[in-house]
Amino acid sequence: MTLRTRQLKVLAVVLAAALAAAAAAGCSAQSARMDVDSEDDALLGAMGSKDFRAVCFEMAQSIVRLPQIQGAANPPTVAFTEMVNQSDELFSADDLLYKMRAELVKNCGGKIVFLDRDIIDRIKAERRDQDRGKVTSSSDRALYGADFFLAGRVESIRRTRGRLETKYMRVAVRLTDARSSAIVWENDYEMKKLVMAGVYDR
Repeated sequence: MTLRTRQLKVLAVVLAAALAAAAAAGCSAQSARMDVDSEDDALLGAMGSKDFRAVCFEMAQSIVRLPQIQGAANPPTVAFTEMVNQSDELFSADDLLYKMRAELVKNCGGKIVFLDRDIIDRIKAERRDQDRGKVTSSSDRALYGADFFLAGRVESIRRTRGRLETKYMRVAVRLTDARSSAIVWENDYEMKKLVMAGVYDR
C-alpha cells in the first residue's frame, strides 16, 4: 500500500467519523475534496469514478491509434450514436460517451471530426418519421454525414452468497463503418469487485 493510498484511507475514516458526529449532533452535512481516481469503496458501487475515467481514457487512446484514423487522407467524421446501460447500476451510460468524446477531442490531434450529439438526436427523430412514411429522403449515412458510428453497451452480473457479493461489470464499445456496416474496432473494459454487506444491509 502506497503512502498516498494510506493517507486517502485515513482521510476517509476521519471524514466518516466527522459526518457521523455531525449527524448525531444534528449539524449540517460536511464535505471534503477527494482524488477523482480514488476508489469509491464506501458507496459499494461497481462503477466508481476511477473506473469511469479509466474506461473512457483507454477506449479513446485505442481509437486514436486505429489505422483507419491515423492513415486517413482527410479527418474521418465520427457520430456518437448510443450507449445502452443494461447493468443494474443507476447511471447514465451516455455520460461514458460524452467523457470518451472529451478524451478523443483532447488526444486526437485534429485527426477526427465529431458530430454534435444533439444533431444526431434530431436526425434519429427524422429517421423515425421516414419509417412511418411521413418523409422520404436519402440514406442514413447521407443524413448523418458520418464515416463511423461509435456505440456501446454496459452489462453487469451480481452473485450473492450470505453477506458476500461479487459485482462484475463490462463496458463494450464498437466503431462501425457507416458505408459497409462493418465493425472496424471493438474493445471492452471489465471490472469485478467483492463487497461484504453490513449486518443491516442484508
